[in-house]
Amino acid sequence: MECTGCAGAKLITIRMRIAGEEIEFRRCSKCEVNHWADGSGDITLDEVLELARTR
Repeated sequence: MECTGCAGAKLITIRMRIAGEEIEFRRCSKCEVNHWADGSGDITLDEVLELARTR
C-alpha cells in the first residue's frame, strides 16, 4: 500500500473497532497525510468522530 499524498511506502496502520465498526487509520511517515477507512471505503474524520460519540 502506498500513500495517497506522496506515493511513499512507509505507512503506519492502526486497526480498531469503534461502535462495532472495523476502522483503519493510516498515516504516512514521510508526508504525514492521515487516512481513515471502514469496510466500505474511505471515511472522513468527522464520520469517525460521530461513530465514537457516546450515545
